[in-house]
Amino acid sequence: MIDTDAAAVRCTQRAYLYLERDVATGDPPYTADELELMAFEPDEVTRLAGLRPTATWRRGDPHPRFRTPRRFSGWHYELPARETHVTEHVLSDLLDAVEPYAEGLAAARDGLGLRAGIMILIEMQGDRDEDGDVSVSTASIAYSAATLHRLAALDLSLEHDQYVLVD
Repeated sequence: MIDTDAAAVRCTQRAYLYLERDVATGDPPYTADELELMAFEPDEVTRLAGLRPTATWRRGDPHPRFRTPRRFSGWHYELPARETHVTEHVLSDLLDAVEPYAEGLAAARDGLGLRAGIMILIEMQGDRDEDGDVSVSTASIAYSAATLHRLAALDLSLEHDQYVLVD
């Protein structure tokens, strides 16, 4: 049973396209050589892709949340968060936005030695009842074959990060 009481149950999702260096490294701490391999010029990605990113950074730039500088370069194109339990809608909206740039994204990926993927972040808000039990309505993470074909045509990986927030 799905609890549809909007005051009690919320699910916010957002998605972004990312490009990062396609290198095989071990787990942190990284060697100096591995760190150097993770660097690239985000402005070159933008030039080749033809798509204006919503966030970029270079290896060594200050990190907004940590004292240590960024370990790798990054390039993101993100859509605003929306309240929905249907993850396919979030993915489809991002694919609609980036598909017109498919050739440029492929040129950036292949020409600069990058990999590309989509990250979907899902935050589910729950409530506690008077007995302290938690009630959370989770996201529907299911994709049609057509959506998966669109993702594959762009040669994109897909990741999900999920958080349950209570109280």
